[in-house]
Amino acid sequence: MRWGKVKLEDIVSFRGGGTPRKDILEYWESEIPWATVKDFKSLEIRDTQDKISKKGLDASSSNLIPAGHVIIPTRMALGKAAINIIDVAINQDLKALIPKGKVDTRYLLYSMLGLSERIKENGSGATVKGITQTKLSRFEIPFPPLPEQKRIAAILDAAEALRAKRRQTLKELETFLQATFLHMFGDPVTNPMGWNMGVVGDLLESVNYGTSKKASADKKQYPVIRMGNMTYSGELDFSDLKYMDLSDKEKPKHLAYKNQILFNRTNSKELVGKTAVYRNDEPMAFAGYLIRGVANHSASPEYIAAFMNTPQMKNYLRNKCKNIVGMANINAKEFQSIPVQKPPLALQQQFAAIVESVERQKVAMKAHLAELDDLFGSLQQRAFNGEL
Repeated sequence: MRWGKVKLEDIVSFRGGGTPRKDILEYWESEIPWATVKDFKSLEIRDTQDKISKKGLDASSSNLIPAGHVIIPTRMALGKAAINIIDVAINQDLKALIPKGKVDTRYLLYSMLGLSERIKENGSGATVKGITQTKLSRFEIPFPPLPEQKRIAAILDAAEALRAKRRQTLKELETFLQATFLHMFGDPVTNPMGWNMGVVGDLLESVNYGTSKKASADKKQYPVIRMGNMTYSGELDFSDLKYMDLSDKEKPKHLAYKNQILFNRTNSKELVGKTAVYRNDEPMAFAGYLIRGVANHSASPEYIAAFMNTPQMKNYLRNKCKNIVGMANINAKEFQSIPVQKPPLALQQQFAAIVESVERQKVAMKAHLAELDDLFGSLQQRAFNGEL
């Protein structure tokens, strides 16, 4: 049966947050978890990247939210939602939903996720999108009796557990590749296996900056790989693409082909240096914040990318990069001058074969995860339509 709908303001109150002054050290690095949009990595907040002190909490507009409440971003990461498993203070970009009556927390969580697209659509702002509490409070959700809320939440919990398990397996495959690299080649900084040393440029036939042409949302000749399409671990995510046309003269310089390397030369200090191997059969254009590297006969592109993505090299790059107006930068010359181990090509190729096998598994698992996402969406829609 279909359930009646209620406005959020009728069943919850909203509690906001704030940020202690950054210049007062005694307000920070203390015992109270302080949540921001950075902590929305799953449907549960079990820890936070930042901590504040009791003094910091008292001196700011932040609020301490007891464990077991739904928290949503109202700025930047619109559409996300999570339950805090621990007591957390929150910053000004978040709102906690405090039930006024008989509301099951898990049901409320899935209801907010069901509103995800509407929340995004109602966000406003030229650069960073935000949504007001007034708009949020007027959204409506189906509101069955408490026992039915719990039954629906239990069904969606089971579906979400399957999705979480698949996501965890994908993470474990990535960890496996990192461990395999270290086992085969050793620490890239200390070089315990005594490999001959050189620089990245020794392993490359050529390097090119990407195109500075403006990309468009309209379908054109080539999709464009931008720095946002590259994940921290070196994956390429094509879920959000823009497009451009290239002249015959531009194509050799600004197209990425299979087994070529892409290096993110400009980004925040934490993200600069992300490196990926382009594995698609069809070429794609790449933007100016990226450098394309073509491996020469002495190196495997998979080895070079894995080397660049080790935690040791990411730390090296953070210390090496130059800050330019809030962004960090490593130019092509600096990229090519990075010290690198030069193990035998045959060993690099063994590693590349392992990467290829793992990538095939990841493709299959991502396809299964997409099916589980579709199942979850279908269950969610049926639940809120009273059809479960």
